[in-house]
Amino acid sequence: MSSMVPPEVEWAALLVSVGALVVASVSDLKTREVSNRVWLVYGPLALLLFIARAVFSLVDLRILLDLMVSASVTIVVAFLLFQFGTMGGADSKALMCLGLALPVPPGIISSWWQAPFPLYPYPVSILANSFLLSIASGVFILARNLVKGTNFQGFERESMLRKVMVLFTSYKTSFSILQSSNYLYPAEQVDLVEAKPVRHFRLLSSAEEERDKLVSGLENYKAQGLFSDGVWVTPGLPHLVFLTASLVTVLLVGDLLMWGFFRIVGYS
Repeated sequence: MSSMVPPEVEWAALLVSVGALVVASVSDLKTREVSNRVWLVYGPLALLLFIARAVFSLVDLRILLDLMVSASVTIVVAFLLFQFGTMGGADSKALMCLGLALPVPPGIISSWWQAPFPLYPYPVSILANSFLLSIASGVFILARNLVKGTNFQGFERESMLRKVMVLFTSYKTSFSILQSSNYLYPAEQVDLVEAKPVRHFRLLSSAEEERDKLVSGLENYKAQGLFSDGVWVTPGLPHLVFLTASLVTVLLVGDLLMWGFFRIVGYS
């Protein structure tokens, strides 16, 4: 698809995308914020690169249509995921920019594995694999829990399924560490049952939920000694980190999600 596009355009789209996502990821890791200046630079450049790609593709309307569809679908997906709270604002902006800068696989790089036919736009494959990579991080959390050992004291009312799920998503630490670490989110909540505080696991959170509000809601119970054995927390690594890692992975290795799918269905 990208054979008609000059290598200079391909390289510019690739380097600008990787550079912008790395800068955004580092900022998000440090402060949990990404300056709009990143998108004010990346967005217009991505649009210019998309226009350049489209101009060079005018000789083949099918390729031009592919570019338009890929960019449009990606932008709509990013907007809907943000509206439903599945993605944060920075993640959504990053995906929209990717949809313009890299609507199709760059012709200057051949990944280790390529799908026999595309099932969804290239930027959406980057998004899908970012979720896959974020899920894989659960294996490391489980290993930490198994190595350090843990118990479910105070959570006797929780089902075995929820206990297993929390082993993949959360770990125990002191309440003071939760308060001082802006990347940690409470993985539990407290309800009053017959005037007594009862702890419950908190497995799901909105991408835009306020961390400080969740922590402050537990502080009164800390004063009562409820968290003397520690508090369950979920490390909130910014999804931009996984999106950046996914971009590099899909570029060099290929679409891991589709690789698994085609292996399962036996298509070659």
